[in-house]
Amino acid sequence: MENRRRRADATTGSAVLIRPSPQQFVESATDLLDRIPTLHHAIRRDRLIPPSRLTHQPH
Repeated sequence: MENRRRRADATTGSAVLIRPSPQQFVESATDLLDRIPTLHHAIRRDRLIPPSRLTHQPH
């Protein structure tokens, strides 16, 4: 039933926004917050280590 409604909405040209459930939203936010320290350390490491002259990538 839900798929039929979405298909009908798509043919009329109106956009159908599919939102995450509250549980999916919380899980996604938790995952992002858990990854922040790792991302921070990687960015800091890349800024502290000068790039290799050959590859222009951090060592």
